[in-house]
Amino acid sequence: MNAGARRAARVPLLILTTIVRVVGVVAVVAVDERRAAAETETAQPIDRVEVTLIAGAPPCPPPLREVVAEQLADLTPDLVWVCKERIDPEEAFRPDGAGAGAIRIAIDVRAGTEARLTLGDTRSDRFVIRRVPLRNGLDELGREEIAQIVRFATQALRDGSSATLSRTEARAAIASWSPPPEATARSPAAADAVPQPPRFAVDLGPIWSVSFFSREIPVVQDLALRLAVRGLASHLWSWAEAGYRLPASDHAEPIGVEISAASLRLGVGVGQTGTRRLSFSGGAGIGLDRISFTPIGAANSVQPAAPDAFWSAGARLTFDAELRATTRLTIGARLACDVAAADIHYDLRGSDGSARRVLTAFRVTPGLGIMLAWRL
Repeated sequence: MNAGARRAARVPLLILTTIVRVVGVVAVVAVDERRAAAETETAQPIDRVEVTLIAGAPPCPPPLREVVAEQLADLTPDLVWVCKERIDPEEAFRPDGAGAGAIRIAIDVRAGTEARLTLGDTRSDRFVIRRVPLRNGLDELGREEIAQIVRFATQALRDGSSATLSRTEARAAIASWSPPPEATARSPAAADAVPQPPRFAVDLGPIWSVSFFSREIPVVQDLALRLAVRGLASHLWSWAEAGYRLPASDHAEPIGVEISAASLRLGVGVGQTGTRRLSFSGGAGIGLDRISFTPIGAANSVQPAAPDAFWSAGARLTFDAELRATTRLTIGARLACDVAAADIHYDLRGSDGSARRVLTAFRVTPGLGIMLAWRL
């Protein structure tokens, strides 16, 4: 068959385009992490950071403390935590009680619907004041947003940014706030009535991928929509994916074929965070493909058969690298390998009953993909 040779000129272009896009994603991650490392190396570490967490009763939510500590770990060698049920409004403005070069941070989450942040530098007498809305309470997104704002504000204080406030400006900003609710004892029934943060996160987004298919049609493209459900307290997650293989054809002589497919796959994965924004995961799943094909007659002497379709089962292995661009948007790259359960091929049958194979699909088909996901 010479169809592969006729289509070979377009194959390198498809592969090159895919590689360029994937390398672009990796390059963004590498540059971002290298820049962060360079900033950490050139900037002087903060001698001491004191964090006061005001959470009412019970105090000190461990998940919030962990994510804030992770964001500050590379900024100071001395991180001190204090947990309280109520705040002293003057504590952030007192010059005593902290060593030279210390930064004081107060995080008030008693309201449940917002976090109030007060950060002060005892060395420069500069302050940062923030109010962070919490749409779903202290869920994963809320904790991450608080921790990132704490990190950026701490860096602004250390670097002497013009975005910081003087003591007088900070007092005026805090005075404009309405008084936060005081911690009150709740009965078990009232506590049960309070809405709890969600235990799961749901991500939805498209995937574009290219994969090897056969010698006659070397590369095919797929578009899919993936739904992933992740446990916020676990590295395990599950996914469902509905996809469509774009039509691809082999115009061989005397008969060729055009193919497309719709697919549905289910699977599970396990992930591991690499840095504060970059994560890696592996997964496995099973699925069904509804493969449609249309014989193509390349010669007048040949009468093609009617279009038809059939079902095919298979398995999939994946390895994903994902970069959290915002608290809700994630971009990623995927390596995947599909394994067909059956030998799929297309034959030409002569009038004498003999059969000649026109196209044979690979049983094992590796591929590359680019993903976007939006957290619902």
